[in-house]
Amino acid sequence: MAEEEEASEEVVEEEGGGGKLMFMVLMLNTVGLIGLALFIVMGGGGGGGGGEQQMMMTAEEMAEGSMASDVPGVVKSTGAPGPMVDVGTLVVNLKEAGGDKYLKAKINLELDSDETLSEVEARLSQVKYQLTMLLSGQRVADVQGPEAMEALRKSMIRRANAVLSKGRIVGVWPEEWIVQ
Repeated sequence: MAEEEEASEEVVEEEGGGGKLMFMVLMLNTVGLIGLALFIVMGGGGGGGGGEQQMMMTAEEMAEGSMASDVPGVVKSTGAPGPMVDVGTLVVNLKEAGGDKYLKAKINLELDSDETLSEVEARLSQVKYQLTMLLSGQRVADVQGPEAMEALRKSMIRRANAVLSKGRIVGVWPEEWIVQ
């Protein structure tokens, strides 16, 4: 009888040990999956959106305007600033479902050369129209914050350049930017 009790205790211990092993394997797998998910979410693996490269820019690189160098249609300005054209003040309704929101922006355009100045002045109403259409299609979140404003500034450069046939606009510089 004593042998039967010892044998049944051994069976229980073996079953309990297997349960512990299974629990440990499940916990290890769970921790591994959580780690993998964090790695992917944090931008690891090189296949993400490339956010790490943008976030690692130094203040000097940002001051040099290096963010504009990789965008098609945006010419990187070097050296002295080119001629400037005052577009004036644009006031647009923003695309918000919750109510009326407005953007008031006083915009200056930096041109690549003096020859471009006459073309921009001749097409200023078309440039203003393109900028107004672009800005009126934005939401409040699209016009606030440094990243959003930089992306929008690049879009304004591309939109304004689409109107020109010879010269290029190399910079759009908001002098006043009020969201209300």
